[in-house]
Amino acid sequence: MKIYIDDGSTNIKLAWLEDGFVKTFMSPNSFKREWSMQFGDNVGVENYEIEGEQFSFDSQAADAEVTTETRYQYSRVNAVAIHHALHTAGITPQSVDIVVTLPLSEFLTSGNTPNEANITRKKDSVKRPVNAQGASDFVINSVSVLPESIPAGFTQLGELTEEESLLIVDLGGTTLDVSQVKGQMSGITMTYCDPKIGVSMVTSAIRDVMAGSARTRISPLTASKLLVSYEGDKAWLNKRVYDDNQRQGVIDRIQQQETVLSNRVTDALERFSGYTHVMCVGGGANISAVVSAVKAATQVPDDCFFVSNHTQFDLVIGMLNMNEDVTDESAES
Repeated sequence: MKIYIDDGSTNIKLAWLEDGFVKTFMSPNSFKREWSMQFGDNVGVENYEIEGEQFSFDSQAADAEVTTETRYQYSRVNAVAIHHALHTAGITPQSVDIVVTLPLSEFLTSGNTPNEANITRKKDSVKRPVNAQGASDFVINSVSVLPESIPAGFTQLGELTEEESLLIVDLGGTTLDVSQVKGQMSGITMTYCDPKIGVSMVTSAIRDVMAGSARTRISPLTASKLLVSYEGDKAWLNKRVYDDNQRQGVIDRIQQQETVLSNRVTDALERFSGYTHVMCVGGGANISAVVSAVKAATQVPDDCFFVSNHTQFDLVIGMLNMNEDVTDESAES
């Protein structure tokens, strides 16, 4: 079985073929050291061991392992997060071949050639055995590594001519990856990656303001939910931060950091020119302020600006489409 994995810092995204259909699944990252006590008979797989160390998935852990740093890509918790996603996706434990990703700054050398040392390091890291408490284990048979951002535009690039090019703006939890790719994937004009620009600029600020004004330490996962609920689920936000003044303080901080993040992204885009189309992908593409800023900065026509309805899955679905003969698509949440 072959599984395509976008092992981002905030969520692990999976895509695979099953009975001719594309299946997708997303698993959030929130892991702490040591196992958690489980109750009841219908508990899921949460406790893991790797190289003698114990980790557990805990969505409420304020002291969850930091995943919004580049070193996460080669860490034990990254390997655990991949196995946790495989278990919770409902896939039967078995031997699997996987395709994972690296940020452009890690995948490419300064000369825009594949960084074989980092690619090998990533493969070796992911291949480490991970034991799941109370369940059979997945065995990673082989690992391939692809760069972030570029595969996300596979479908759109196939519809462009070689005289056109697509600017792919991939804003994740940790990094901003930008690629200018020629139509028909006939070549790469330019790439840029900044490992210090990501949605974590907003979620870290949310954790800070919650710890300060609300005197509540929250997990990175809860901070991400607060960011999402700020635009889409006000009822959840009101329930989680019930004090009106504290809630307004959180909203004010979100809006402030969204402005900072938008400015950092558009500043990075000034390096690029000559593109005809633009695509926003990644978790940051769900932030309307960022998307609006990118649209204003690039000034391409509406029909040349792409934001899908499944921005979190654009990369992993693109990875699958590049390697598989796909006739139908369906998505699972």
